[in-house]
Amino acid sequence: MTMPTWEYKQIRFDFKGRGITQEMNLVDIDGERIRGWGSGGEVPTLPEMLTALGKDGWEMVSHMVNQDGQANGVTFHYLYFKRPVV
Repeated sequence: MTMPTWEYKQIRFDFKGRGITQEMNLVDIDGERIRGWGSGGEVPTLPEMLTALGKDGWEMVSHMVNQDGQANGVTFHYLYFKRPVV
């Protein structure tokens, strides 16, 4: 039996405002800042992004929150995903 080979994706983001609408402000995917998503060119909401990643076979394996309340008051979320390499 062969062990699966995995590829990984890391997403870092913060929410617009208090995050009530799930709209994301800054989004970095694998270390690259994205400016838009899909045909509308808007940064996605968190549910839209998670749905798209799931359809592409990505499984979330970890979520971490880093709150930088001292320097600039930004709370970044780090999401880690994996999927088998086929």
